[in-house]
Amino acid sequence: MNEQGHPKERFLLMEGGPLYRIEKRVGIIRTSVPITKRRALLAILLTWLPLLVFSLIQGTAYGNRVPVPFLHDFSVHTRFLLTVPLLLLAETVLGPRIAEAAEQFVTSGVVIEKDYERFDAAVARSLQLRDSVVAELVIALMAYTFSLMSFLHLGVHISSWSATRTDTTTSLTWAGWWLLGVCAPLLQFLILRWFWRLFLWFQFLAKICKFDIQLFPTHPDQAGGLGFVGEAQRFFGILLFAYSITICGVFANQIVYDRIPLQHFAPLIAIYVIMAVGIILGPLVIFTGKLLQTKHHGLYQYGALATSYTGLFHKKWIRDEDVENEPLLGTGDIQSLADLANSYAVIEKMNALPMSPRTLLQLIVASLLPMVPLLFTVMPWREVLKLLMKILV
Repeated sequence: MNEQGHPKERFLLMEGGPLYRIEKRVGIIRTSVPITKRRALLAILLTWLPLLVFSLIQGTAYGNRVPVPFLHDFSVHTRFLLTVPLLLLAETVLGPRIAEAAEQFVTSGVVIEKDYERFDAAVARSLQLRDSVVAELVIALMAYTFSLMSFLHLGVHISSWSATRTDTTTSLTWAGWWLLGVCAPLLQFLILRWFWRLFLWFQFLAKICKFDIQLFPTHPDQAGGLGFVGEAQRFFGILLFAYSITICGVFANQIVYDRIPLQHFAPLIAIYVIMAVGIILGPLVIFTGKLLQTKHHGLYQYGALATSYTGLFHKKWIRDEDVENEPLLGTGDIQSLADLANSYAVIEKMNALPMSPRTLLQLIVASLLPMVPLLFTVMPWREVLKLLMKILV
């Protein structure tokens, strides 16, 4: 800790790693000016634009030369015009909030002074892993492996802008080679790097949970004072939104070109939402044991206090007895009794996870919102709007 009682290093989970340092070295990232829009635009220029140019050159961008021309492929547009830029923009949204949440452990008093050095060590270790060259090389290798496996196993069923198929062979177009060599691995890399960052946040919280943290059962956030962790976690919804856009593009292709009805995907969508939201909320489970323990002890402690207080209150105001040494009873006895009852009710409502129900709802909405355009394939737009109004209002 420094002299002001703040951590020695900020938990800047997004501002590091080999690729980040390369981007700073070549001038893509500058600390003095906003760089998010520039990086998002560069990603589009590196992925979507070359695919368009190659498709135009080979005559597969539009028209009837192939069953699925480039401009009619929903999946390629959702992935490289929307998902990839959003995954980069998410760094600006999540980075400061994760750093603020980490610092809040100290400034709020959840981490007490005797654990300050351990806290600084936990931050330093997480940042060291963030900057790991080995970790990022493994992520890059996995990205290329997943991209290649996806191409080999999913195969090409019909000719498109990316590959032409005959009865015996399948050959990639120029755009297809760029997709397989650059675009798909970049998307996979960004997704996997976010998984790595989520894991680093998870292991950081796990270390904090091992400290002698100070929780209060009557804290108004109904999470013992850890509500700020759940508040930061809900901003991971932007990642769910971005990935759901990709899934929406894939489903749209299958609905339009393969004639698969939307109802067929309903179980897959439900499973995806449950798994995706579960992964995002996974780090919060670390605190479940301590929150339940705090709630359990709080109910006993405040229950004993309430028994003592209400006994004195009953003797004084109901039996009209003189009560000696009544430190619990003051001039505002009725209000004090109400306050004690409210405190006990707050403890009863303590959550097993440091978050509000609103966080869960927002993550679910973030996962499902990109799927809304798919409803237009089975419902008139007026009915879709009515359905949305019923859900949102």
